[in-house]
Amino acid sequence: MWRGKADTPTLAQRSAVAPAIEIRSASRQFGKRLALEGITLEVQRGERFGIVGADGSGKTTLLQMICAILDPSKGSVVVAGLDSAHNAASIHASLGYVPQSYSLYGDLTVAENLAFFSSIRKVPATAFAMRREALLRFSGLGPFLDRPAKSLSGGMQKKLAVCCSLVHEPDTLILDEPTLGVDPISRRELWTMLAEFHASGKTIVFATSYMDEAARCDRVAVLAGGRLLACQPPERYGPDFEAAVKELLGAGAETPELPALPSLEASGEAIRVTALSRRFGNFTAVDDISFSVARGEIFGLLGPNGSGKSTTIKMLTGILPPSEGRVEVAGLDVAARPAAVKGRIGYMSQRFSLYTDLTVDENIEFFGSAYGLMTAVLADRRAWVLQLAGLGGYERKLVKALSGALRQRLALGCAVLHHPAVLFLDEPTSGVDPVARDAFWRLIAQLSRAGTAVLVTTHYIREAERCDRVAFIDRGRLLVADSPAALRNRFGNVELEDVFIKLMTERK
Repeated sequence: MWRGKADTPTLAQRSAVAPAIEIRSASRQFGKRLALEGITLEVQRGERFGIVGADGSGKTTLLQMICAILDPSKGSVVVAGLDSAHNAASIHASLGYVPQSYSLYGDLTVAENLAFFSSIRKVPATAFAMRREALLRFSGLGPFLDRPAKSLSGGMQKKLAVCCSLVHEPDTLILDEPTLGVDPISRRELWTMLAEFHASGKTIVFATSYMDEAARCDRVAVLAGGRLLACQPPERYGPDFEAAVKELLGAGAETPELPALPSLEASGEAIRVTALSRRFGNFTAVDDISFSVARGEIFGLLGPNGSGKSTTIKMLTGILPPSEGRVEVAGLDVAARPAAVKGRIGYMSQRFSLYTDLTVDENIEFFGSAYGLMTAVLADRRAWVLQLAGLGGYERKLVKALSGALRQRLALGCAVLHHPAVLFLDEPTSGVDPVARDAFWRLIAQLSRAGTAVLVTTHYIREAERCDRVAFIDRGRLLVADSPAALRNRFGNVELEDVFIKLMTERK
C-alpha cells in the first residue's frame, strides 16, 4: 500500500537529509498564558517521534503548531521545507492528522467517511479505490463498511480516524493521544497499523500518556510547563525509562495524605450482583452476570470497548434499571431503595461530572448540597476535599482553567465528599499523565484502607495490577474474576495483558 517497504534507515542516516520537521525557539501564547516557551527540536524523515508530558504541558499545542493549525507567537515551525506561518494550506495537504476528538462524522458510515476524506483531499477516483481496499484490509474494518461511525467501538473509531488521515498517503502522520480510551486489543491492532506505515519509511509524531508506547520511539521529547526538558532515544533515559520520565515530570511531589476518615465497617460485602442483565431492544448489553465486592476491596472491571462495563456501573449506581437480576450496594437493594443508595455511594464518571463554569469552591458546595450535607458539616468537608485533592489556593479558580490532573482530583474529592461506603470509578485516569495516575492511585489505596469499597473500570492493564481482584467482561458476559497474581498463574505465568488478550481472542 505504501509503495513498497523501504529498508528502515538509522537515525544517523535520517539526519543526513533535511528534517521532516524543524522547530526553532518556538513559543505560543494564549492571552497572558504561555503554553509553549522556546521549543527547539527536529524530527528526522522516517523517524518515530514521541511526546510525553503532564496535562497542560503543551503537547497538543505543539502538535497543532506542527500541523499549522496554530501559528507560533515567536520562533518558527518548518514542515517539509515549508514555513507554517506562510504555507499553512500546503502543510495541511501534506500531513495526516488524528486529533484526540477523532474528526469523524458520526452519522456517516465507514465507507462514507473514507469517501468524504478522499474527496476533500482530492484523491483521484482510481487511486482512492485501490487505497480504500488496502486501508480496509490494513485496519480490519472491511466487515463494517455500512456501520455509522458513531456505532463503532472506541478502538474501531480510532482505526477509522487513522485510515481517513492516510487516504491521501501523507509522508508524515501526526497523532494526539491515539490510544486514549482504547482497550488493549484495539491498542495492539492500532499499533500494528502504525508499525506497517512507519516501516515504509514514513514519519510518525505522536503524543501519548502510555510509557510503553513512548518506549517504542526512536526519540522521545519530554515537556513540562510548556518547556522541553529532554529529547533523546528511550534507552538514553536510563534502564527504567518510565521511572526516568516520571522523575523528570516531578514524580517526587508528595501526594497529600487523606485527612481522618470516619470508621467504616471492615468486613462483609459492599456489593452483591446476582444474575444481572440489561437489554436495549434486541441488544443485550449485560448478560446474566454475578459477582461480589468486599468492604475495603479494590475491584477492577476490565473489558474491550462496548463490553458492558459502563452499563454495569450505571445499574449498580441506580442510573439504569436492570432488565433482570438483583443489585445490593452498601446493604441496600438498589432497585427498591435508589434514593437511599445514592447517599451511600460515590460515582466518578469518565467525564468527571464537574461543572466547568463554576469555581472549585462552587463545585464542592453544589455536590455537598446534592448529598444533603448541612452547612456546618459541609464547611469541614470542604477543607477535607481541598486537602485531599491538593487544591489549596485554587478555591476561586474556574474548573475549566484547571489542568486535567487537578480536575481529576477535584472530581474524586466531590465523589467522596459525603464519605461513601462504596466508590464507583469509570475510567478515572483516561488521558492523564503517569505522574498524575500514580498520585491518583495512591489516593484510591488510602480510601480503600479506610474501608471504602472501590469498583473501577480501566483500559490500562498496569492499573488492574493495583486491584485486589479483577473481573474480565466481554459482550456483556463475565468471563473470570480473581486476583491479578492468581490470573497470571492460571494462564501460565504470563503478563496480565496477555491474560486479557487470550480471554478476548478465544471468544472471537
